[in-house]
Amino acid sequence: MKALAAVALVGLMVLLALGVSGVFPRPAVPSGEDIAAEWGAKNVVAAIILGVRLWDTLFEILVYAMTMVGVKLGLRLLRWERPLPPVAETPLLRRSADLLLGPIVVFALYVAVSGHLGPGGGFPAGAILGTALLLLALAKGVERLSAEIHEPTLEWAEYGAIAAVLAVAGALLLLGRRGSAYLIAANLLIALEVGIGAWVVLHRFASSRGEV
Repeated sequence: MKALAAVALVGLMVLLALGVSGVFPRPAVPSGEDIAAEWGAKNVVAAIILGVRLWDTLFEILVYAMTMVGVKLGLRLLRWERPLPPVAETPLLRRSADLLLGPIVVFALYVAVSGHLGPGGGFPAGAILGTALLLLALAKGVERLSAEIHEPTLEWAEYGAIAAVLAVAGALLLLGRRGSAYLIAANLLIALEVGIGAWVVLHRFASSRGEV
C-alpha cells in the first residue's frame, strides 16, 4: 500500500512538472469578452457559468436538489424535546410583510432576467425569493404559510424546474445553439428551484424545532 501511494505521489508530481514546464502546447483560451459575445451576454460570469462550465453548473444544481432531499429525510426522525412557542406576531411585522413582499419578488425576477447583462443570475435570485418566504413565515407562521401555498405543489414545481433546466441545457449542448434567451430561461428556472429549495429547508427545520 505504501509503495502504491509513493508511486501515485511521484506520478502526480511528474504530471504537475510537465504541465508547468510547457512541454505540451496549450490551446488558445478566448478572452472573456469573446465568450460573452458568443453567448449573447454582457456578463462574462454568466456566459461562463451557464455556457462554458455548463456541466459543472448542472452538477451543482443536482447537488443542491439532493441536499433538499437529504434535509427532508434526515429531519423526519429529529425532534426537539419540547416544542418552542412561535414568535409573537406584531402589527409591524405583518405590515412589513405586506409592504415588502411585492418589491422583493419583483427584485428577484429582475436579478434573474438581467443576470446575463450584469451581476445577478438564478442562484442569487432564488436566495432573494427564499428571503421573501422567510418574511412571510415570520409574519404568519410556518405551518399556516405551508398550508396556504400548498407545499407539495411547490415541491413538484421544484423538481419540474430541475428537469426543465437539464432538458434545456441538454438540448442546447446537442444542438450547439447559444443565445441570451437560453441564459434568461436558465436563470429563471434556477431561481425557482433555489427559492423553493430554500423554503423546503426552512420548513423542515422549523417543523423539527417547533415553530418560527
